[in-house]
Amino acid sequence: MGIFRRLGLRWRFVVVSLVTLLAIAAITLIGMGPGFVGAPVLAQTPLLHPMDALTAEEYAVVKQVLTTAGHINADSRFPLITLHEPPKPQVLEWQPGDAVPRSAFAIVKQGADTYEAVVDLVGRSLTSWEQVEGVQPSLLLEEIIGVTELTISHPEWQAAMQKRGITDFTQVFCAPLAVGYYGQPEEEGRRLLKVPCFDTRGTKNNIFGKPIEGVLAIVDLNQKEVLRVIDQGIIPISPDSHAYDEASVGQLRPPLKPTAIAQPEGSNITFDNRLINWQKWSFHLRFDRRLGTILSLVNYDDNGRKRPILYQGALSEIFVPYMDSGEAWYYRTYMDTGEYGFGLLATSLVAGIDCPTTATFISPTLADDEGNPYTAENAICVFERSQGDPVWRHSEVINQTYEGRPQVDLVVRMISTIGNYDYALDWVFSQTGTIQVMVGATGMDGVKGVLAQSMSDPTAADDTTYGTLLAPGLVGINHDHFFSFRLDLDIDGTTNRIVKDAIATQSLPTDHPRRSLWQPTTQVLTTESDAKLNLSYDRPSRWRVVSSDHQNFVGNPTSYQIMPKANGVNLLMPEDYPTRRAGFVKHQLWVTPYNPDEIYAAGKYPNQSKGDDGLPTWTNQNRAIADTDIVTWYTLGFHHVTVSEDWPIMPTAWHGFMLKPVNFFDRNPALDLRKPAS
Repeated sequence: MGIFRRLGLRWRFVVVSLVTLLAIAAITLIGMGPGFVGAPVLAQTPLLHPMDALTAEEYAVVKQVLTTAGHINADSRFPLITLHEPPKPQVLEWQPGDAVPRSAFAIVKQGADTYEAVVDLVGRSLTSWEQVEGVQPSLLLEEIIGVTELTISHPEWQAAMQKRGITDFTQVFCAPLAVGYYGQPEEEGRRLLKVPCFDTRGTKNNIFGKPIEGVLAIVDLNQKEVLRVIDQGIIPISPDSHAYDEASVGQLRPPLKPTAIAQPEGSNITFDNRLINWQKWSFHLRFDRRLGTILSLVNYDDNGRKRPILYQGALSEIFVPYMDSGEAWYYRTYMDTGEYGFGLLATSLVAGIDCPTTATFISPTLADDEGNPYTAENAICVFERSQGDPVWRHSEVINQTYEGRPQVDLVVRMISTIGNYDYALDWVFSQTGTIQVMVGATGMDGVKGVLAQSMSDPTAADDTTYGTLLAPGLVGINHDHFFSFRLDLDIDGTTNRIVKDAIATQSLPTDHPRRSLWQPTTQVLTTESDAKLNLSYDRPSRWRVVSSDHQNFVGNPTSYQIMPKANGVNLLMPEDYPTRRAGFVKHQLWVTPYNPDEIYAAGKYPNQSKGDDGLPTWTNQNRAIADTDIVTWYTLGFHHVTVSEDWPIMPTAWHGFMLKPVNFFDRNPALDLRKPAS
């Protein structure tokens, strides 16, 4: 709790603030997470691999080296300290017992200035120190928390509250919302938040259900001052609690008989420090303050041959634009990963609800704003899942035979709570050689206070221009969710190409009994411009990363398909500021040559960025991407037109895509599964 004491905040006030929701991850991570009876927890282990996350001792080395060099002091803050990965060839050549190369990358905020540092952790020396001009790094936890105290102490804000009958400001929480970029001269060069507030009187677990609509504070974080308070007039505050605990719901269903997963003989997963082995899969797992889970060196044991598939996969960025043009809403176009931190806001997972009781929970080490280590309690869970489905089966009527096998998957899960939304991120490994990436969205809609109490009210049409009336006086604003995933696929090695199999109608001769059929035509995409692709349902195609020099046993090039499921496209105009800033949403597939500095789809500093970094900028070089080491970037998106069933808490909605083998194997790789014991 030291951060709250340093900020001089009242603990009661912090508990009820929105920033607590944003900070709740970090608070629970520091040892306040729930206990997990019977759930194994993977303990911290010594460094044994070059892709291992930084340890507590290494975070201390970063601070010691930078202090000795005279670059930091007690006022220095760290929006990010993370592993500076060794060169890819060095990682691929590394063998157990070899020396473990170790470096750290840090972003340092020194007053209003931003610096980047690389620290050699083995030599305990400074490799580089550079100032970065004209950027705003991601938000600090102390800024997220401290902005509320700044807001409620401002006389104009207090006057706006008093007009609404609110005098006890400890019953108000204020939301630290990133402002985006819209070319406003008064915002240039400032580190800003826009801060709407909520009334928590009478609430329980839904502190978003009583917006104080129409009042907005604009805060300069570097100057630690409120620049302006906007008051657009009084909208009545919802009197209801909108709570969703058992006592608030009303009549409950009869309890279910137990349906829990049980593994009486134990797990089939083996943990070799941070290397995970399951069935024929093996991969390295680490956790990052910005990106969350990072999977590296994903290999498949194909009858004794260790075959590379994915050198590294991770969520790169999230973009959530809201569709309301009002003064208090238009700027809400969040970049949740780069502005706040997907890993920073990861929450402790609860056994039996968030993950099965049989899961193994992992508690990684992260660095706080001051660069000091803390434990992210139970931020990851790893488990096996059987849903009662067949992985394959056939029942033959002719000779009355049946053969089938049950499907079991391996799941790596984390859940991040970013304001009102909770995002579950799953990496799912199948016995068939597929990898699914799934995002589950739950939490609650962002709601706007309005006059209409029902759709029969005179103001209802205007009030619901940009959303749906979910409850009396509350409209859920329509919005989008876009997730960019960086997928460094290495199919049977680093020499790959990207191909598009265009599926088109073929006319048949007039004397043929049929008139048409369809046929795929394969095209090798040779440059970055060729590989900017979007789904088209009337012109379908298959996207594959193909080995340039490996074939299966009949001579087909080995490959993996990036297989979309349902997906949404960006509907904002190309010249609109949010589209410029989140340029990765322009296409659902991008392909770049491997570059270790190209990690973040919207650039390293998306907070208040102008859109001059990231995938559109990189791919303007139109580099060659054929028969080389390439990286694919997949944009998963969905439009959320709000509905009554979202409120007061949304059922989890899952969206995702699949990495599917195409001629990678010689036959069905799950053919060798045994029948279950009777």
